[in-house]
Amino acid sequence: MTSNSITVWTPEQTQLISTTIAPGCSADELRLFAYACQRTGLDPFSKQIYALKRRQKQKDGSYKEVMTIQAGIDGLRAIAERTGELDGSSTEWCGDDGQWVDVWLSSKPPAAAKTTIYRKGSSHPFTGVARFADYNAGQGLWAKMSAAMIAKCSEALALRKAFPANLSGVYSTDEMQQADVEPVTVAAAPVLPAGDIKVFNAGKAAIAKAGTMEALTNVTERMEARKGDLSPEQFNSLMELAMAKEQELAPAPATSVDDDPFGDD
Repeated sequence: MTSNSITVWTPEQTQLISTTIAPGCSADELRLFAYACQRTGLDPFSKQIYALKRRQKQKDGSYKEVMTIQAGIDGLRAIAERTGELDGSSTEWCGDDGQWVDVWLSSKPPAAAKTTIYRKGSSHPFTGVARFADYNAGQGLWAKMSAAMIAKCSEALALRKAFPANLSGVYSTDEMQQADVEPVTVAAAPVLPAGDIKVFNAGKAAIAKAGTMEALTNVTERMEARKGDLSPEQFNSLMELAMAKEQELAPAPATSVDDDPFGDD
């Protein structure tokens, strides 16, 4: 990824992202997601960052679908680590008594978690405190691993405090699970065939090599016969290349004497 251009995915990658990592997102939302990937330097294919469509309740009681871009805690850590200024962290938990401990041994969920992030060159550490009552989603890993889940929320808070220029607006999935929104169940878009890249590359090479109209016609006929092995994008790309090659091979129209602006009358 580059710092001065928006991430560009191939048609096959875009199809994969729209059906798995950012289901239900429009073309404009996918472009916004691509910009977020470029800005953060996170890889959606490694599950470091992804987008979700949710139904958010409006003031008038209606619901509106909104896209939320979220990162895993590993993604936030990766961003902080890339700065070269992350200098370690520590996490503590407390119960209702407010006594902080570095290991949570109770079978009951902790009341809160506190993570401290240290940044090189800073005169003070950065602390994030997350209350279990504020973030508990009440299901999934929150019911099984309450201490670990609330710890990740406190770490995300602390990381954003320590690295605001890099993490502003980037929220972890764990923080968002309790949000006042309802996940949208999106029917997966039909998965288009990815296409045989070897057939595609062979077609491009054959079109480029064709030296006569007859040879080019033979190539396009072979591509038509192998159309089932290609994705729609690949086939259309080959046809465009063939049309450009046809114009290149077409003989130049003969110029008559009457058409010569410099000829004698």
